Amino acid sequence: MAQGSPARLTPPEGRKFAFTLMAAFGVLAGVSWWRDHPRATLVFGLVAGAFALGGLLVPGKLGPVYRGWMGFARVISKVTTPIFMAVVYFLVISPIAAIRRAVGGNPLRAHRGTTGWVDRHQAPRGDLTRQF
Repeated sequence: MAQGSPARLTPPEGRKFAFTLMAAFGVLAGVSWWRDHPRATLVFGLVAGAFALGGLLVPGKLGPVYRGWMGFARVISKVTTPIFMAVVYFLVISPIAAIRRAVGGNPLRAHRGTTGWVDRHQAPRGDLTRQF
């Protein structure tokens, strides 16, 4: 399940990583500029520029940055995943179950007159004697 980050990135992998983060921080800089936060715009713009330069000049040497970023992402996912799953459970699954119970539907209850067994009396048994 847990795959480690590669020790070294190939130049195309490094470029892809750097340009993806450059675009993300560029969007954050644009949103900060639009909301008139000059200091945040400058910080996000500088980080986006640093990733752009790293992707252009030394894409194969971004392995430590990539490992740090993925470690940070794993830590964040330990917090956000349970929160997201709780929200889905309590806002989606629980109301659907309450509505089904109120209407009278229960998928685990057997239907009247059926046992769940399939009647196989009409199948010839001669074809099962020498299976292999």
